[in-house]
Amino acid sequence: MSTGRAYCKTSILNNKLYVVGGVSQGQGGLTPLQSAEVFDLRTGTWSGVPSMPCSRARELPNAFLADVLKPIATGMTSYMGRLCVVQSLYSWPFIVDAGGEIYDPETNSWGAMPSGMGEGWPVKQAGTKLSVVLDGQLYACDASGSLDRGKIKVYDQNKDAWKVVIGNVPVNEFSDTESPFLLAGLHGRLHVITKDAKRDIAVLQAEPEHSFSPFPSSSTSADDSFDQVPDSLVELERANWKAIAARDVGSAELVSCVVLDI
Repeated sequence: MSTGRAYCKTSILNNKLYVVGGVSQGQGGLTPLQSAEVFDLRTGTWSGVPSMPCSRARELPNAFLADVLKPIATGMTSYMGRLCVVQSLYSWPFIVDAGGEIYDPETNSWGAMPSGMGEGWPVKQAGTKLSVVLDGQLYACDASGSLDRGKIKVYDQNKDAWKVVIGNVPVNEFSDTESPFLLAGLHGRLHVITKDAKRDIAVLQAEPEHSFSPFPSSSTSADDSFDQVPDSLVELERANWKAIAARDVGSAELVSCVVLDI
């Protein structure tokens, strides 16, 4: 990469790997980055992407906060041919949610994220604003800080709002862990990767208790509009979580999880 960065957000779009934000190491310590880059596997090269404008950062109430809190990408998902990047204003240990922005590769430009979408990701979690696209639907996982109290939401573009579809996500919140859990979509099911009570990393698969599936397929029209989420999704409040894998990794921490179509 042209810029060395840590804690950046990554996503795959159009068979290219995008990295956005993160921090760089300078003489004055860690500096948040608004820059972005893309790796093309076919050419084996990195190229630049316009930096995030972080427009919401200019809306801070006073100059002091603007000087102390710096914009940083706290989540990114490839959704409907675009990159949805969640942003926060951050200076350890303070964090202020600031919505997000959307990158369109066709125009090579950034645009504002719908306000409802930006408010749907977990609040006040610097490194764990997790989301995943499964069968064309955008899901986000929000942990409350206690076992079996997290929730998974799905985004309704027509209403620019989120709906809770699973209300019992068995995640353990460890205060000394940067990323206490991860979210992934595999074989038509949502998966949560977390550390169990023994601190082993476990992969949990969601199986709906009701006869209907909480993970519907979706289609889009020619104008790239999103389908509305069926009202029946609101009826689903619980799911059976099955541990399909576990491993003792010692003191290693969770960082990221990517599903590859090989």
